[in-house]
Amino acid sequence: MESRPGSIVRLFASPPVIDSVTVPFPPDAAGTIADAYGSAVRGYFHRALGRRDLAEDLTQEVFVRVVRSADRYDARGRDRAWVFTIAHHVLLDHFRRRAAQLEESGDVIERSVPATQELRASIEQALLRLPEDDRNVFLLAELAGLSYAEIAVTCHTTHAAVRSRVYRARLALRAALTPPPRVPDP
Repeated sequence: MESRPGSIVRLFASPPVIDSVTVPFPPDAAGTIADAYGSAVRGYFHRALGRRDLAEDLTQEVFVRVVRSADRYDARGRDRAWVFTIAHHVLLDHFRRRAAQLEESGDVIERSVPATQELRASIEQALLRLPEDDRNVFLLAELAGLSYAEIAVTCHTTHAAVRSRVYRARLALRAALTPPPRVPDP
């Protein structure tokens, strides 16, 4: 397995090989990956969830999973796509937990919250109502800034499927978030 300088393959080879000598997993490898992709992953979560504290927690979870799954890294993929695949799964897990909590508690948005919080909650609810595949692809494209090719690798699908899922998600969100037309009073 060839690696280029700074690549995850070099850092996460199990166990890594340096000049034909096998060494144990380097303890600072997760830090190197976190330095390279931490702010992008944190920004992805922050834009998806609107909460810095939760974004920090989920970012930490991503890099815990990076260390745990280092032996399963597929060198054919790009490093960024691999890290965002893990971030994608962490966000999915969060949305599943959140949807279950909302379903159990029957929470409804209170009208006393400020308009921006109400809008954020409306967007979150609209995202939760999207089909899972459409929501995931949309978040990776719009929030993480991944290209359609990177999303195709991350989600194990085709470029055309990514394009159509993003399109469907945009249409559904537009329909869910567009206020109904006002009827003039007679």
